[in-house]
Amino acid sequence: MKSIRRNLIITYSAISVAIIVMLAFFFYFSLDTIFEEYAKEQQADRIESVRKQLIELYDEATEKFDVAGMEIIGNAALQNGLILHVQTANQEIDWDINTHKNEECQMMLEHADQNMHSRYPNFTGGYKDDKYDLTIDGETVGYVTVGYYGPYSLGDNELHMLNAINKRLIGIGGVSLLLAIFLGIVMSRRIIAPISSAIHIAGKIAEGEYGVQSDIKSKNAETNSLIMAINEMSFKLQMDEKQKKQITSDVAHELRTPLTNLQGNLEAMLDGIWEPDRERLMSCHEEIVRLSGIVRQMQELYLLENKGDDLEYEEISFVDLCKSLSMDFARKLKEKQIHLVCMAEKGDAVWGDEHRVRQCMINLISNAIQYSDEGSDICISFQQGESGAIIKVEDHGSGIPEEELPHLFERFYRVDKSRNKKSGGLGIGLSITKAIVERHNGKITVESVFGKGTAFTMKFPAKKEDSQW
Repeated sequence: MKSIRRNLIITYSAISVAIIVMLAFFFYFSLDTIFEEYAKEQQADRIESVRKQLIELYDEATEKFDVAGMEIIGNAALQNGLILHVQTANQEIDWDINTHKNEECQMMLEHADQNMHSRYPNFTGGYKDDKYDLTIDGETVGYVTVGYYGPYSLGDNELHMLNAINKRLIGIGGVSLLLAIFLGIVMSRRIIAPISSAIHIAGKIAEGEYGVQSDIKSKNAETNSLIMAINEMSFKLQMDEKQKKQITSDVAHELRTPLTNLQGNLEAMLDGIWEPDRERLMSCHEEIVRLSGIVRQMQELYLLENKGDDLEYEEISFVDLCKSLSMDFARKLKEKQIHLVCMAEKGDAVWGDEHRVRQCMINLISNAIQYSDEGSDICISFQQGESGAIIKVEDHGSGIPEEELPHLFERFYRVDKSRNKKSGGLGIGLSITKAIVERHNGKITVESVFGKGTAFTMKFPAKKEDSQW
């Protein structure tokens, strides 16, 4: 399987070669076309110049041509690849350079043929001639026939220039190709380096080395997002692994105490040390109930987080809910002389599963009572907005340290690490509350000032299908 880097180099080089080849063909054919037009224009200009020079040799007074001058012009024209044959209108002069320099004329034609075939092996050309009138004031005084190698020919200088340009183009193409390959390697390294780092990090994560991070930055937004995503995944996996170990430790600790008590009581009764009376059996029953409660809470949290049960949505009267909760907590409130204040109006309603919403309120009120000072107030407020219901449970207790707030909703996390079964549960209540709110497409937040109190805010959308907060 080819690597991305190799594919990039090959692709980049192939594209560069294709561009260079297309440009080479374009310049090659364009250059030939340009030189062909240039050669034809130069030849036409030379012929016109020769015609004018011959006209200037005519003496209108004597009505004769200067033969000596005609020979000079003919020789000069031969050097430029033109073979002249001049005839006067009265047939007095019939001058042909072939008569005087036939061998040179043949050599000129052969040389032109060699030049053209050296450049264009399949070129088809040969001797051609055109006849032009020599006219003065509208009167034809003679004729000149101009022979040449046609349809066009290139001189030595022109051919040398054309070949030199082609060599330069080939050189430029070769250098461009090498530069393209070099740039392809450089670009592939810049693109692949972050990806290779991401692959390396992913490999370490696959081996169980969670938390490893890549510090490579990429100017490519997509690659940079990939690295950031892998780094975030690595960090979260590290946190999950840490949490998993903490969960194992917490569950083992929570289960150890009731199991140890059960084992000790049952062994004592089996060994005859204790009588299996009602009081000891009740103690064993309490431990079994506690174990069942732990298992039930864990199962409940699993179902909520994995959407294992369906919610039964209905309109819940918040005032009625608060009245019911006040009666449920009446004894605990009285024991600590705490006042539960509900700021809601008749008609205020929450759209959700009544059992689950009630469970959220029980968890929050129970925590508020536990951490509130005696004689203080717990305030429950309701606000109906366009997006849904906003419920706030606020106490004036000991508060929560700022560093503990980000972890408050993590499962099995407890602010007071020394709490036992008499002062608190498994540390899963707020995790269940958060899971319930999020199952309603809602959101829960917490604000706390250490030593002054804590406020939990739950936001429930107006309808089940509404977007999340």
